[in-house]
Amino acid sequence: MKPAPTEWHAIAETRLTSVLGPTKGVAAFGEALRAVGLVRVVTADDLHRLAQHLSASGGFASAVGGLLSVHAVMYGGDLGITSARADGSDPPA
Repeated sequence: MKPAPTEWHAIAETRLTSVLGPTKGVAAFGEALRAVGLVRVVTADDLHRLAQHLSASGGFASAVGGLLSVHAVMYGGDLGITSARADGSDPPA
C-alpha cells in the first residue's frame, strides 16, 4: 500500500527501501534520521531536512534525497523548524 502524500516518515522509508532494498534502505534511513537529529519525520520541513542530508550522501541514496526534497517542497517544506528532535530540545525560534 502506497503512503499518503503527507505521511512523511512512511514516504521517506518507502522510497529508500524501494531503491536500496530492505536492508540497506532501513539502515540508510536510520542513519539519516540520526544525522539530522530526528526520531520521526512528521512535517514537510523534517522531510526536506532529511532529503538534504541524503542528497549529500552520494550514490542512489542521493538520488532518493533529491526526489524527497522535491516532494517536501511541493507540500511546503523548507529547511526551517523541525518538530521531533532526538535530544528532546525545542526547535530554533
